[in-house]
Amino acid sequence: MSEQKLIFIDVETTGVNPERNGLTQISGCVQIGDEVKESFDYFVRPYPQDAIEMAALEVTGMDRRQFLPPDHPDHLAVPGQLFEDPKDIYVRLSTMFSKYASQYDKSDKFQFVGYNAHSFDMPFMRRFWEKNGDRFFGSWFWYPCLDVMLVWAQILQETRADLSNFKLATVAKHCGIDVDDSRLHDSQYDIELTRDLWLAARQIVDRGNKDQPAWKQGELFDFIDN
Repeated sequence: MSEQKLIFIDVETTGVNPERNGLTQISGCVQIGDEVKESFDYFVRPYPQDAIEMAALEVTGMDRRQFLPPDHPDHLAVPGQLFEDPKDIYVRLSTMFSKYASQYDKSDKFQFVGYNAHSFDMPFMRRFWEKNGDRFFGSWFWYPCLDVMLVWAQILQETRADLSNFKLATVAKHCGIDVDDSRLHDSQYDIELTRDLWLAARQIVDRGNKDQPAWKQGELFDFIDN
């Protein structure tokens, strides 16, 4: 059996609607088997047609002047946040994908991993691909994506009432992961927390599967109270 290919992705955006809003940051890493092969963290200049919501800027702490080209007189430069042309970012990501998986081989795909990925990160990434004239984002990945939020929703179903919400930071803290609140909503930090939660879930799953007969392996959560 070939090693599993995982790609963890988290995005920050100019709003919550992938049809109306755009990306401002894409972060993640490629993991083959148990080894992280490559990490990435890109600040992305939104497309001109992307609506920029004030509420989104308040969440990320970004300023719309940062999205202007560097030679624009009103451009605001912030150390560590260089917003680059979205087409360039698309090309870099596509090139990176092709190093590890194949668009054309149906047996050679990534597993897309994220927190709330099914409803948020993956639709925004798919729309970003389309804005770059590419309708085949899904050809890189197995379907469905691995949504870490849904995995933990299953694991924590009996203690769900103890959590005030099911946001990434809330679940991470509940699971004993140290969280730096000042770094939240930077997609590079958010994907670190997401991967930590995924690793914690895998430990639970692996521990339980060792105690299951072969025909029951895959029924992942029957053992949680054991």
